[in-house]
Amino acid sequence: MKINVVIAGYSTFTWELAEQLKGQVQGRLYFVLPDWNQAMDASLQGDVIAVRGDMTDTAVLDQLDLENCHTFIAGSREDESNILSALYAWNKGAQHVYARVFEPKFSPLLESVGISPIQTSHTAAAFMAISILKPAVAELVSLTRGQFDLEEIHASDYPELIGCHLGNLQGEQLHIIAVADRGHTMLGYNAVVGAGSKLFMVYDRQIRRRLRQEVRKV
Repeated sequence: MKINVVIAGYSTFTWELAEQLKGQVQGRLYFVLPDWNQAMDASLQGDVIAVRGDMTDTAVLDQLDLENCHTFIAGSREDESNILSALYAWNKGAQHVYARVFEPKFSPLLESVGISPIQTSHTAAAFMAISILKPAVAELVSLTRGQFDLEEIHASDYPELIGCHLGNLQGEQLHIIAVADRGHTMLGYNAVVGAGSKLFMVYDRQIRRRLRQEVRKV
């Protein structure tokens, strides 16, 4: 399934996020930056569509096809800019909207309208705690290291899996571990894959380039 992702605003967080996502998004990855030099540098990364402009300028935001945007992340260093651009993206139809905020008092406001607040220091601290207390788990979920990776797929993209039981969906280098359908996540052996289900799997990074073929074999 094709998804479009928009990252808006300049910060160390947004640069790192773009670096992590480039080449991974099955669709367009937009990066809105306020400075020409920043936009030029971003465009040189490859797989990134750099847009120069103010992240709160509606004329700029309207270039990003927000009606078909899967995920919008407002991640600058300014709470006000992040909140305003996130609200605009949400109102234009972006499916999943995130806004970086430094003041915790803004979080309930954002959550009340369906926008997910991001407090990067809290997120980093939480992952660091997992790395210390549960290193094997941290190794598993890391996007940048380790033998395994996690993936979410749509059953509709793999019609041969529809009607199968979760317990039968495993191979030598991948294992489908959960089925999500209508807001419920099922882990049981007998959970059945429906046409509208999402599947969560763990797989060996060695098969990344042929992942689709391997999924069809399970």
